[in-house]
Amino acid sequence: MTRLSRASAGIILAVLALLLLPSPSFGAIRMEPEYRAGEVITLAGTTNLASGNQLWIEIISASFAPAQKGEDTTFSGSSGIVTVDRGTWTYTFSTAGFRQDEYLVTVEAVGIGVIDKGSFRLMERPLTTPVTTVSSVTGTATAPVTGSPTVTPKAGGFAGLLALPVLLIVLLRRRT
Repeated sequence: MTRLSRASAGIILAVLALLLLPSPSFGAIRMEPEYRAGEVITLAGTTNLASGNQLWIEIISASFAPAQKGEDTTFSGSSGIVTVDRGTWTYTFSTAGFRQDEYLVTVEAVGIGVIDKGSFRLMERPLTTPVTTVSSVTGTATAPVTGSPTVTPKAGGFAGLLALPVLLIVLLRRRT
């Protein structure tokens, strides 16, 4: 039987270690598929990297691209460095001022080159119109109205006067 030299044994052990030991990696980035503009978002994830390792987090608008001189180059995004703590990380940022778009998320282990990617969609915040109040003899009911506004042509003053008695009749019939 042939004896291995120390150098050969070291090379074999190094190859086995590379094959058998887990490589640095990330679990899935935890995020919702959609958010509303103006929200504060917290992205989170897991990794087998040791505590203290730093991660570069970058969120950029998917429509960001080079533009011609004079074209609109509005850009929304956020970036920062977070530190791994017991196999987890979190990154919180505000979307105030961000435009409606799809956003690409990249998480990269600084100096190691391990990268994970994801994306989410930032939707327009629904409009909230002023609160509508309906009064009667027995009390007041108040309900917020949300959603997209409906544009209706304005009627003249005479039509408004005719609508008032009809509204009162409808409200009184609902009570009985």
